[in-house]
This record gives sequence, C-alpha cells and structure tokens, in this order.
Amino acid sequence: MFSEKERELFEQNYRQWIVSVASAIAASMKPLETEQIKGILKRCEEYQSDPPLMYSTVPEKSRKRLDEMVGSKRLDGILLLSTDAVSFTPSIFSQQPDALDYTIAMNRRFFFRVAWIPIIAINQSYIERATDHELHFLLEHELTQSEMYSEHVQKYGHTFFKNEEKRAINDRAMQVAIERSGITEEERDREHELMDEIVASSPLVPKSYAETSLFEYIEVNWDDVRHLGVIGETTSEKEFEAMLSQEYGWIDFSHATYGLYLSGLKRELDTTYTGYGYS
Repeated sequence: MFSEKERELFEQNYRQWIVSVASAIAASMKPLETEQIKGILKRCEEYQSDPPLMYSTVPEKSRKRLDEMVGSKRLDGILLLSTDAVSFTPSIFSQQPDALDYTIAMNRRFFFRVAWIPIIAINQSYIERATDHELHFLLEHELTQSEMYSEHVQKYGHTFFKNEEKRAINDRAMQVAIERSGITEEERDREHELMDEIVASSPLVPKSYAETSLFEYIEVNWDDVRHLGVIGETTSEKEFEAMLSQEYGWIDFSHATYGLYLSGLKRELDTTYTGYGYS
C-alpha cells in the first residue's frame, strides 16, 4: 500500500503524464477524417457519462466461436465482454516516457463484494476482423498470462509487478500462445497490422479508466454475473479482499484523471482543427 506521501506523489505524476498523453494522442488522430474524430470523441464522452457503456457481452455466436478455439471449456466461468475502446499504459518495452502500449484484450480478476470475478474483454473490431488463428493466439496469450500472474501471486502475494517481471511473463506467454495456436510468422505480421489499424481508428482510453469502467460494469450487472464469482482461498487473496473492502478512493481518482485526459484531447483537437468546435 502507498503511504499518504507516496500516493500524493503518484497522483501528481500521473496527472502530469495524462495531460501529456492527451496531446500526443490528439496528434496521432490528425490523419483521420473529421467525422471519424467526432465519432471517437462522442464515444469517449459517453464512456465518461456512463462508464459501464464501454462494455457489452459477447454475442452468443462469437462466444461459441471463441469457446471452440481454446477447447476444454477453458472459457467457462469467465465473463467474456467486448468493447469499442482500446486502452493504453506507459510502455513496459521502451524507456521513452511518452511511449505507450496498447491493449486489444484485457484479462482481469476483480474482487467485488464477496467474490472474485474473472473477466476477459476484447476489442469488438478485433473479434469481427481477426482470423481464427489470430483470435486463438490472442486468447491463448491472455489465458496463459493469467495463469502465470496467478502463480506469481500465490508465491509472492499481491505486490506491484516491476516492468521486467511483466515483460518476462508477456514473453513466456507469447511463446506458449504461438505453439498452442499454430499461428505463423506471416499471420503474426498480419495481426500486428490489424492491431495498428484498430488502434488508429478506435477510442483510446487510459487502462486505469478502462479498469474502473469494468469494475462499474460488474457493479451495475452484479445480479447477472455473480454466479461467476469465485471465493478467495489463499492468504494473499484474503488480505487483498480486506484492503479493497476499506474504500475505493482509486475510482474517484480514475474518473478525475479521465476528465483531465478528455478535456486535454478536445482542447488539442480544437486547436488543431480550428472551427470544428471539439472543445
């Protein structure tokens, strides 16, 4: 847990970072058509006013397709959602302060009220446009990473992961995913191109806010998802549950910084596209 001083410093640095990122992302949107930009900003505003709107359940037909890919009922008990958004974080692969990692799929296990809810959220465009090999690779990567993170938590408890630990888990999980999915190098290149296309045309949101919206989705839809809940068994899980039950101050901070991000994005775009009136 952060001390009060550490938390103040973290929040100050994060606010500065999110304003800087808003400027960089606004610049990356320049090649888009005016209507595309307006559509993206509209979605970002909807996420702000109604955070759970960022997610929806994966249609039954798509769910069946995904289940068949990984087999052995490995997606049973997992809340499978889709989203129009792509989330971003500071890059774990680059030392440049402005470098970002973009997330097409997000695998989380949130504690809510009385149980842990396992979740996989995937970009809807990726589900619709990816080949079977590409989707299989993505799912294997997410499932394998989840297994590796769970093993890490069992050994070391709920500690903050260092970038080198995240990179190591990502690399190991990627090799497993390549082997299990049978994806070729050519298909991997095509997948990178698809991801770049999706990132360039999707609403981009900070991962912290994507997680907040996911948490609030669970809250709003609790009666429909509670059957997926798993009771924590390890000591570290019990300790984490106790910590979370005290307060959710991080949700308010996430909302506030998303507001900063969105305001900065619209301000930069209004300056870039004089007369379009984004801000």
